[in-house]
Amino acid sequence: TTTDGTTTGDDTTTGDPPELGPFDVIDLDAGHGHACAVLASGRVKCWGGYTDSGDLGLGNTDPYGLSPGTMGNNLPFVDLGVGVLASQVSSYYQGCAVIDGDALKCWGQSTFGALGSGAGEDLGADIDYSRTVVKRTLGELRAGQYRIQSSEEAAQLGQSVFDLKLRTVLCAPLVAKDHVVGVIYVDSKATRGEFSSRDLALFDALSAQLAVSVENARLYEDSIQKARLEQDVEIARQIQRHLLPKVPDNFPGLDIALHFAAVSQASGDSYDFLRTGASTLAVMIGDVTGHGVGAALLTHAAQAAMRSYLELLDDLGQVVSRLNNRLVEAVEPGVFISAVLFVVDAAAKTLSYVNAGHPPLFLVRDGELVEFEKTGMVLGVVEGQDYQVRGPIPLRSGDLIFVRTDGVEETMNAEREVYGVERLKAFLSSHRHLPAAELLSALDASLCEHAGQLEAEDDVTMIALRVE
Repeated sequence: TTTDGTTTGDDTTTGDPPELGPFDVIDLDAGHGHACAVLASGRVKCWGGYTDSGDLGLGNTDPYGLSPGTMGNNLPFVDLGVGVLASQVSSYYQGCAVIDGDALKCWGQSTFGALGSGAGEDLGADIDYSRTVVKRTLGELRAGQYRIQSSEEAAQLGQSVFDLKLRTVLCAPLVAKDHVVGVIYVDSKATRGEFSSRDLALFDALSAQLAVSVENARLYEDSIQKARLEQDVEIARQIQRHLLPKVPDNFPGLDIALHFAAVSQASGDSYDFLRTGASTLAVMIGDVTGHGVGAALLTHAAQAAMRSYLELLDDLGQVVSRLNNRLVEAVEPGVFISAVLFVVDAAAKTLSYVNAGHPPLFLVRDGELVEFEKTGMVLGVVEGQDYQVRGPIPLRSGDLIFVRTDGVEETMNAEREVYGVERLKAFLSSHRHLPAAELLSALDASLCEHAGQLEAEDDVTMIALRVE
């Protein structure tokens, strides 16, 4: 337009205001060819066409504001540092912002030390160097010295060498533990006083020391991040431990025991006990794909949802169907839960169950071990699935009900031999007369003996109920 200030005599008061995005401006100052504003968020934006010294503070000398496409959300913020906010700004050849209440940060032209940084270098502008030399150094992985005696030699090394009128370049890779962490680069435009072979040797030695320092700094930062992650996981483990339900004490007519062992600090196994009547107890055991914090969060979400459905619905099939539909909506593709939900009526001595893709429930009594197989697919994959209820199944005094996650039979030894379902069945049959807690303790000892020194690869959860 003719009123935007780009032509001598323009009336800038009638032009459109600069588009800075969805932010209110709390402070504004115009400089020599550019302007800066502090936004209500405490962040700073600068724009203009005079940017040879990095006056916009964007790490380059590109102009912003000469076209609509460079303003608004396309106009970057000035990098004041992580979490640093500004309250005032001023600009002429330089930009300065009052930050954190009483500190000052400046960028742009530093003639006569105008930035107050103790040096005369401009801040916020491009760093000009030969990218061709850097690429060659990274390709050869050795220190190199390049002497440029003519325009032809400069052109052969790349356009940047020619444009910058470089006469000598030293460049060496920073290599630590067989990987490159950066380069060290020095160039000169002087026609005299070239770097010597001693300078190159010193440069090479310096690069080795710098590489070690950079790598140590990276490792230190990694160790800090690892410590923070371990702390977060430990917090998740403690939260999970407090959320895990307790085994019901002194439930009339039932002897109940639980064994729970996680391979990571947050487990993907889940279980729950809910008293649904004077003599009825609902028990759930589940296994989410994977381990760690994500799996643990999903197990507790499923546990909470199933508990709420059990309090509202009498039909176990409807409870599991509702939970399945909920999980289909909530979980990512490829994530699913296997689960067994069963109800024992200790007074009537009956058992009813639903098995959604989980290892079978075992009923052990004198002379036989009965497997109750799946009644539906795993949860969280296909919406609208029907889950059939099996039961009521008659129980007798002394009957043992046993459920587990697949970490039991998949326990391996050093020869990669699994404990296996047949060995598990034999153990339960031979130890069926033990009290529930003693039986699980003996089974855990058997698993540990089989594994030897090999660490477990999967979570292990076992629940035993004996009918009294």
